[in-house]
Amino acid sequence: MRKDLPPEAAARSDEVRKVLRQVLLMNLVVVAIKLAAWWSSGALSVAAEAMHSGLDALNNVFALVFAGVAAQEPDEQHPYGHHKFETLGALVLVGLLSITVFELGRGAFLRLFGDVSHRLEATPLAMGIMALSVVLGLAISTWETRRGRTLSSDLLLADAAHTRADVLAALAVLGGLGAVRAGYPAADPWITLGVGVLIAHTGWEIVKETIPVLVDERAVEAQRVRSVALATPGVRACYGVRS
Repeated sequence: MRKDLPPEAAARSDEVRKVLRQVLLMNLVVVAIKLAAWWSSGALSVAAEAMHSGLDALNNVFALVFAGVAAQEPDEQHPYGHHKFETLGALVLVGLLSITVFELGRGAFLRLFGDVSHRLEATPLAMGIMALSVVLGLAISTWETRRGRTLSSDLLLADAAHTRADVLAALAVLGGLGAVRAGYPAADPWITLGVGVLIAHTGWEIVKETIPVLVDERAVEAQRVRSVALATPGVRACYGVRS
C-alpha cells in the first residue's frame, strides 16, 4: 500500500491493480487453451479467437499502467490528483474495442463478398474449446464488473465490458462453427456482423459514462448547492459555487 496517499485511496488503488493482475492471469489461461485447440485442430477461427484473447491480456497490461498513474499523489501539475488517468484508460480500451469491431466487420464482408481461401473447420475439439472460453469469459467479466462497481473503477468496468465483447465474438465463432456443421456456412458472417454491432454499442456506452468525468460535467446544480449551504445554521453567504 502506498504511504503517500490517504489510506482509503491507497487501499482502493492497490485493490484495483490486484484485480487487474488476477484478470490478466485468467486471460492468459484462456489464450493458452485456445492456442492448444488451434494446434490440435488447425481451425483458423479458433486461432483468431486466441488473438482476441491475447488482445484482452494486452488490455490488462495497459490498464495496469493507467491504474498505476492514477494512484500517484497530487503534484504541482496535477493538484487534484491523477484519478482521471483511470478514466482516460477506459477510453483507450474503447479504441481497442473499435479495432475488434473493424476486424470482425472486415472478416464478415470478405466471407460474404470476397474470395476467402480458407473455410471454418467445425471440429468437435474447436467447438468444445470455444464453448469453454465463453463460460470462462462470462465468469471473468461478471466478477470484474462486480469488483469495478464495488471500487467505483471506470477502468475495471471498461475492461470487463471489453471481455464481454470478446465473449460475444467467441459466441459468433461458436455459432458459425455450428452452422457450418449443420450445413449453413453462410450464417457465420451474418452472425459476426451482428456481434460487431453489439460490441460497438458497448464502446458507445463506455464513452457516454467516461466523457462527462473527463470534461468535469456538473454533478449537482449550483443553485441547489447554494440553497443547501444557506439553509445551514451559521452560514451567512455563499458565492462562487461550482459543481
